[in-house]
Amino acid sequence: MSVGIVIGAGILRTPGVIAGYLGRPWLILALWLLGGLVAGLSTLLLSEMAAALPAAGGKYVYAREAWGPAAGFVAGWAELLVARGFSGAAKAVVIAEYLGLLVHGVNVPVAAGTVVLLFTALHLGGVRTGRTFQNATTLVKVVLLLVIAVAGLTAGLGAGGAGVAEAARAAPGAGALTPVTLLGFALAYQNVAFAYYGWEDAAKMAEETRDPGRSLPRILLGGAAAVAILYLLINSSFLTALTPAQMAGSKLVARDAVTGTFGQAAGTFVIVAGLLILVSSLNVNFLGMPRVALALARDGLAPRAFARVGSRGTPVPALLFIAAVLFGLAITGAFEWIIRFMMLVAITVDTVVLAGFFRLRRTRPELHRPMRVPGYPWLPGFALLLQLLVLAAIVGTQPRLALGGGAMLLALVVAGVLTARRRPPPPAGDRAPTGPTP
Repeated sequence: MSVGIVIGAGILRTPGVIAGYLGRPWLILALWLLGGLVAGLSTLLLSEMAAALPAAGGKYVYAREAWGPAAGFVAGWAELLVARGFSGAAKAVVIAEYLGLLVHGVNVPVAAGTVVLLFTALHLGGVRTGRTFQNATTLVKVVLLLVIAVAGLTAGLGAGGAGVAEAARAAPGAGALTPVTLLGFALAYQNVAFAYYGWEDAAKMAEETRDPGRSLPRILLGGAAAVAILYLLINSSFLTALTPAQMAGSKLVARDAVTGTFGQAAGTFVIVAGLLILVSSLNVNFLGMPRVALALARDGLAPRAFARVGSRGTPVPALLFIAAVLFGLAITGAFEWIIRFMMLVAITVDTVVLAGFFRLRRTRPELHRPMRVPGYPWLPGFALLLQLLVLAAIVGTQPRLALGGGAMLLALVVAGVLTARRRPPPPAGDRAPTGPTP
């Protein structure tokens, strides 16, 4: 199920964007590998914090315990509005784009907004409806991605692989690729990070996981490795069938990879498969977002109305609020801008949360840690360094985006400080359980 949470819009929509920025097969694969490494190391740190603080809420809990309630407010609202809201809007836009590949004349902003409204109506039907839909589609999308990967690889091998690459170089209209620059790397990485984002959600299962000290590292690292292998397999199949020049700018590289060998019918199948994958992926956002809002409301960090649950188990006010956010973003139709802004804010918050790992080690030594990250402080330090380097590259190459993201985060910090001052301290029993440090 955790693998199903991660895969979706990213691996379908971003390969063409990334190819346009990097232009070399080995760089493309190396960046996907780097994304998997960052995801794996980050979730390793999160797994120790999750096992030591086995409370629902994920990053919100770790930020609150490490840096205080204001930081928890920022982490919680950033996840609600940006990590989930922006990603949900991006998925709705891609669904609209793919509908346009099937039916000419589709207005992407209008279709994206309609998708959001339809999902809102589905989840107003209750928790069981949303979960049943998710269980039915998760296995389907994993199988479809594997089929797409095999089809792309078969297409490339059947066409001679390298021969296709040579022919494409001389083909008219193949297009010139942007020279690789630090800006190109940053933009490409933001797309890769989007494809991997959400894996940390598995850490939220700590409260419900038996023997989290042993189970969580297996879930997190094993899953991150599985996703990385799947992504590398899919991109390798694309690069076998197409050159980066042919991939650049494509909204659905998978379709392009199979159409030349298997015909238009195969291309249509890939579009339909992509839509099924995206619908399942967007459903995850609608399942999770209202629950994040509900958790914040119960802790006094969001309007009380968000804690109200309807007769069918759905937090209706929270769902309607999030639907409004998604709708406003989706009708812009601006996929790349949504991804760039989302990942700037998300990586910034993640960096603060990961830095909290070191603070918790120092200020909360009494916490029972059923698992400890090996190689302390060097391996955790390396994980944090990777995050800082990526963040520096994004901020340094996209100053206007950094100003916008910084303004949003500053507003959340101010709101968090004001909310924390008004909010009474939680009862002692509400603190995370502690015990002897092994």
